[in-house]
Amino acid sequence: MKRFLCVMMLLFVAVAAVGYFGLQEQDDFWAATAFCDCEPSEAPYVENVYDDQTATTSSKLFGIFEIGKKKTEPVVSHDVLLGGRPLGISLNLDGLMITAKRAVITDEGTASPMDDSDVTFGDILKSVNGVDVDSSDRIAEILESSDGSAVLEISRGGASRTFRVQAVRDALTSKYKLGLLLQEKIDGIGTLTFIDPMTARFGCLGHPIAVTENVPVDAVYGMAYPAYITGSVKGTTGKAGELVGAFSRADAPIAVIDSNNKFGNFGYYTGDTDGLTEIAVASREEVRPGKAQIYSTVIGNEPEWYDIEIIKVEKQDSPDDKSMVIRVTDKGLISMTGGIVQGMSGSPIVQDDKLVGAVTHVFTSDPTKGYGIFIDWMLTQ
Repeated sequence: MKRFLCVMMLLFVAVAAVGYFGLQEQDDFWAATAFCDCEPSEAPYVENVYDDQTATTSSKLFGIFEIGKKKTEPVVSHDVLLGGRPLGISLNLDGLMITAKRAVITDEGTASPMDDSDVTFGDILKSVNGVDVDSSDRIAEILESSDGSAVLEISRGGASRTFRVQAVRDALTSKYKLGLLLQEKIDGIGTLTFIDPMTARFGCLGHPIAVTENVPVDAVYGMAYPAYITGSVKGTTGKAGELVGAFSRADAPIAVIDSNNKFGNFGYYTGDTDGLTEIAVASREEVRPGKAQIYSTVIGNEPEWYDIEIIKVEKQDSPDDKSMVIRVTDKGLISMTGGIVQGMSGSPIVQDDKLVGAVTHVFTSDPTKGYGIFIDWMLTQ
């Protein structure tokens, strides 16, 4: 049976971009939460993720691409292919992400080796005793060879720290454990914004996959897969709506992700582009307050047009996020979702038949309003 990734789109909330993709293993299903942009007090927490367990690493075929690689191409001046389709995104981390600390049951009772440390959700465990780690089995091997004595290298926001800890033996498995919940991948759903037909370079999301505000998670590379939106929960004042969708890592990937940064996820599109239409690109100087549309998928896998209004345009002379404030005016979309909901991040914004940007955030106080980013900043990545 194929392992399907069942994904609930968490909120794109204005003011701060704080979020993550979360992964839970439940029997034969991979249940995941998609990227969340929310205020720190609203950041979701994934429980029961792993007990020193990690997902199977996918093919290293495209491992030559590196997350965060600097791009120097000029802003695209020719037409691009318009996105709007949902993407299943799977990022391979540069190490293992810590989701929580937990007690280990030993023959002498419970023990919590990491209780005295300040490691927290989103920290990346990069090495144990100087050896890079990418799975719980590798950690167990290293700990066994050192009788549980461990020096951990942990990264937070790009800064490395070192912790010394004595692992304990689990009573059930007889393996040394650190008392950490870990995950190897970050999986979720985003929206394709554009594909450059001349270079095959693509962009999506419009913001980073991050666990702290605008600090992208450490990642090596990623893959994108076809996704399907199965339904939605309507957003209301003070409570974000959400899309529900799924994708399978058993399917062939349609894109390689080599950059996760402040402006989204970027890489090379390798899938079928049949059915995608070309559209002219507008510079940020052309964007103005007034009527516009977003191209987004809220059911199935084919996008639809929805009316919005651009109500504020920021003057930005250098790359930055939160380029414009938008408001959904489409009665049909408001009836279905309440406005901008979890899972619409990266949806193209079109004005005067030109691609001007992408949806990135929603206001929790009013789900019909949110932020967008200029397409200029996405095209330079």
